[in-house]
Amino acid sequence: MSTNKVAVISLGTKNYEKGRLRLTQTLSVVDNYAGDFFILENESECDSPSHRRNPYAFKIYAFEKVREMGYNQILWLDCSVYAIKSITPIFDKMSEDGYICQEAGHFVGTWTNDRTLIYFGLSRDDAMDMMMYGNAGFLGLDFNTEIANEFFNRWKQSMLDGMFIGDWNNNRHQESPDSRCMGHRHDMSCGSIIRHQLGMKLQSGNDYLQYVLDGPKVPNNDTVCLYAQGIG
Repeated sequence: MSTNKVAVISLGTKNYEKGRLRLTQTLSVVDNYAGDFFILENESECDSPSHRRNPYAFKIYAFEKVREMGYNQILWLDCSVYAIKSITPIFDKMSEDGYICQEAGHFVGTWTNDRTLIYFGLSRDDAMDMMMYGNAGFLGLDFNTEIANEFFNRWKQSMLDGMFIGDWNNNRHQESPDSRCMGHRHDMSCGSIIRHQLGMKLQSGNDYLQYVLDGPKVPNNDTVCLYAQGIG
């Protein structure tokens, strides 16, 4: 990792200030993390269109902004995530594979609207066999590699083509008349399809990021270095 310029990026508006501060504080005290971190407070800091206009497009623009600053290994963490120990193993895994993402436990067909499936040339049946990556709040790309650049370029183009746009729920069948569709997950829907098309493997759930509730917290395994928890 020492030969790379590494960064953690996130974005949290004033409604997410508590999580933004928690992430900043835990990264500050984590041992062995030799990189930088950039916690943005609004979309304008990365020249992104508004979240209302193009949901989660700010992730694309944040990656690009930090790349332009010379960083080549970049890890996106949502403000619901915080570090519990060194995150160096995550960057080591990115160096090994060119990326890191973790399985979600649900399927693209459940959380992707019709127009996005058509855009990618998929049927609903195809998508029901496709695992989503778990929470686009945890995604790392090593831009030294061809696979990371190809993924990012396709992901960005899908955003520019409007495929991040869609309703969270399909309760009025506005995203699909198919009852198997429960809503659209924007950047995560597109990214999961692209991951599958490129043959990018998923880490098992809780390999590095573990979802936790209030109360005592025990890592599921020795590789867990991040917790995801609500910030209410």
